[in-house]
Amino acid sequence: MSFSLDSLCEPLTILARDAGDEIESISRQALETRQKSDDSPVTAADLAAHRCLVEGLPGIGKAEWPVLSEESASVPWAIRSGWETYWLVDPLDGTKEFLRGSDQYTVNIALIHRHRAVVGVIGKPRTGEIWYGQSGLGSWYQRGPQTPWQRLQVADRRPPRLVVSRFHRGEKTRQLIAAIPDVEVEELGSSLKCCRIAEGLADLYPRFGPTCEWDTAAAQAIVEGAGGALVRGDDWKPLEYNRGESLLNPPFVACASLDGAWRAGWDALDSA
Repeated sequence: MSFSLDSLCEPLTILARDAGDEIESISRQALETRQKSDDSPVTAADLAAHRCLVEGLPGIGKAEWPVLSEESASVPWAIRSGWETYWLVDPLDGTKEFLRGSDQYTVNIALIHRHRAVVGVIGKPRTGEIWYGQSGLGSWYQRGPQTPWQRLQVADRRPPRLVVSRFHRGEKTRQLIAAIPDVEVEELGSSLKCCRIAEGLADLYPRFGPTCEWDTAAAQAIVEGAGGALVRGDDWKPLEYNRGESLLNPPFVACASLDGAWRAGWDALDSA
């Protein structure tokens, strides 16, 4: 199955910006927040972006491709198991960043085909930036609607730069930072950590704690399109999607290169 940048990039970019506009229109209003079953917050902005995406995606690609969103993730495995191609979206990735007034939240749209993320779009609502990737074909960045697309390429940095979450830096991440000589550390929210790797501005994003499939799919297509990798932390194989009833990811690593300068620190930590 092949996909054309011309046929998918423009409508997906427009849709990601539309969903971002929905988020921004609500961010200036009083927000009520409730906690989901996993204790993560959800707001009216999450739900408005969700509605925009689930209404807009059937008009892009093939209408029969179903949509799985973080805000409608209760589709039974008996149904999902029959999906070969589908949209996987996180309408507002980084709700905690959004609530604290940061601009580090994104709209994530991925196209999954035969368990792999083949197309990814990440939009940054506050700034209008877009990252777009097709695994194996390339990734691009657009600063704004009227600006040209720029091709992305990962880079192996010396000293290595590691990107981490502001809210999810666990003990194993701290140990890894200590194990990599001269490492630089940058805190970023949402999928912007993977965008930094695709841009050639960071080497490694390790995640040992729980994430869900909509957290990584769009980012994986963009990182892979830029020449990097997003792999499981145990066997170094690419993350796959819709393989079973659970929608949780295993621990993973997003990186510019699996043989980067950070790897010796990782191997030392892993053998300790």
